[in-house]
Amino acid sequence: MTTGIQAQDTARNSLTLSLGPALQHRQDLIFSPFIHESFGFPTIGLSWQKDKAGHTWVEFQGGGFTSGLEAPFTYYTDGDEQEAYPHTFTYIHAGVGRGAYLSSGPKGRSILGASFHGDIQALDNQYGLVSFFGYYASFGVGAWFKRQMYLGPKHRLTWQVELPLVSWVSRSPYLVNDDEFIENIYSHNGFKTFFAYLADGRLTSVHELQRLNAAIAYNYILSPRFDIGATWTLRYMHYSEPVALNLLEQYFHVSAAWKW
Repeated sequence: MTTGIQAQDTARNSLTLSLGPALQHRQDLIFSPFIHESFGFPTIGLSWQKDKAGHTWVEFQGGGFTSGLEAPFTYYTDGDEQEAYPHTFTYIHAGVGRGAYLSSGPKGRSILGASFHGDIQALDNQYGLVSFFGYYASFGVGAWFKRQMYLGPKHRLTWQVELPLVSWVSRSPYLVNDDEFIENIYSHNGFKTFFAYLADGRLTSVHELQRLNAAIAYNYILSPRFDIGATWTLRYMHYSEPVALNLLEQYFHVSAAWKW
């Protein structure tokens, strides 16, 4: 590794906090045939990376979205005027990865590795007089590739692609509130209910669940200890069982990193 690269990579650990808006396009045929488009702010990301005998990363990303096909509408019940609430979607993404360096030189380095990912979605679908709670959760393993490019002594561009391969997926039943769903919530204990939902899931692979996580990040090196930057993250998902679920999310974050 050249002296120039060593000057940029003297820190082995970095902790990054990111914040910004997000856009979402969601179609879940369990609840509606419509494509719901929504804007979320703030969405928050937190990540840690370590470079020592390989490359390790841990990341967390969360946010909330509200959506409706029209502005909140008015409806009437028992002669009283009521205003409908919008749908609300809450997301938590988490992952951990470990990789090895494929190449390293004065212009950058390439890394290939394996990852474990988790994705939890809590869905509150409002229809005026009635509402339905929904959920989606997946936990699985995948492969990822990262390329770090050095654009000068203070500028770095990084892009990463992750493809989940095998996942355990749990999703709201097609009848929404079927007997098993009611049995799962009977305890009125959030912890027990969550794991009851997970137990109803199934192991699946790329023939039923197609996912793509991609990100491009720019970092400006302020000092050996601090960076600032901007990141665009894309998350795409299609799940076909029991009916189609399509999701596209885009995150636009500014970030600050502390290195040591």
